[in-house]
Amino acid sequence: MDENSTPKTLMSRKEARRVLRQLSIGVGALLLAAVDEWNTQCEPHSGHLRTELNALIRGTCIAGMAAAGTAVWIGTPKMHPPRHEVINRYVWPAVINGTAYLAIHHNETQPTNVRRWAFCRQDSDTLELPGDPTHCELTWDYDPMQTHITHIWISAPGVEWEPIEVPMAKVQAQYETWRKRGMRWLPRTGAAATGVATHPLPVRPQESDLRTGIAVKPRDDGDAQDAQ
Repeated sequence: MDENSTPKTLMSRKEARRVLRQLSIGVGALLLAAVDEWNTQCEPHSGHLRTELNALIRGTCIAGMAAAGTAVWIGTPKMHPPRHEVINRYVWPAVINGTAYLAIHHNETQPTNVRRWAFCRQDSDTLELPGDPTHCELTWDYDPMQTHITHIWISAPGVEWEPIEVPMAKVQAQYETWRKRGMRWLPRTGAAATGVATHPLPVRPQESDLRTGIAVKPRDDGDAQDAQ
């Protein structure tokens, strides 16, 4: 990015919440499926082996399964929010919709190489992203036992707004709906059939609020509810 160039206009928190609401709920559901898959695959192993596997590959496997599921979901016509596409320029799938570029990984990006430095500086030219979108990332927290997702966040490097928390009740409801319907972007093992690793679901929203493609109809709840 040219130091003398005009600074890019970044999305406001309200706009990011509106633009990424549907997408983040769907990606969150795929993240729950990835955790279920990992827990199910590791369950037969001894405690010592599970400990070693968790240290070596657990984070990469869960993030990779969530990203791969996202690529299949967004690549399925008419089953996702409109005008979204997966971009695999750096192998790891991310989603772009013209105004936002959403990366999916457990921890916030640190500027440890040229690509990550460009992401943190909102430098779309170096990343070769069309439309100069705002760079955002979806990250998450685990419970103390590292077996359940407790919080999912959307943040953006270099912005002045606080991270946006993705509503877990809607994420879990979407996952439950997709599991019952056996959607192609979920794992085909027992995890997808039983949901063994998710917390008990909260009170279900009305069925009219749930669709095969996404959990809730798009609406802008405004800044007053951003802290929920």
